[in-house]
Amino acid sequence: MSRVFSKSVKMLILTLLSFLVISATAAVYYSLEMTSTITTAANDVYFVLGPDNSTAGVNIFNDNKSATLDQLSAYPNMTMTYDDAIRVRNNHATTNYQIRLRPVSRSGNALYFVYINFTLQTPTKISLNYTSNGVTWTDASTTDPFITVNANTEYAIVIQTMANATATSGQTATIEIAIDVEP
Repeated sequence: MSRVFSKSVKMLILTLLSFLVISATAAVYYSLEMTSTITTAANDVYFVLGPDNSTAGVNIFNDNKSATLDQLSAYPNMTMTYDDAIRVRNNHATTNYQIRLRPVSRSGNALYFVYINFTLQTPTKISLNYTSNGVTWTDASTTDPFITVNANTEYAIVIQTMANATATSGQTATIEIAIDVEP
């Protein structure tokens, strides 16, 4: 009986070893490796004040990467144009960059506005145009493709607004846009 038992034990050990070998081979893999080198880059494209900045209430902050314009007005049935309140500057001496305008958010009652438009005055003018039919807004779409901003150049952002004929004083719309820079 001990012989049968020892054969059974040997068989059990061999079976367990075969499972161990099979499970060990099932975990075979190989690895890919990657090394990255990251170089800091200058903030070459940023906002600067235009000569009409005080009329529009321009405040530039966050290392010239963010701005607010908090004194824009929209008059009933009349286009209000801010020709040169804020500019986008490519400060690099030799490198051109690619940029686009992108809507981020908009709030405010569509009942009071006709349009609010932002146009970047590059050789290829690009615009974000928000319009209202008096009930709902039609939001702007991202400007594609990217366009070139030349080295060592500033471009004004022209802002045009119009309120509808029945707008009462003090109604507001808030629009956030982004200028995406492709290095």
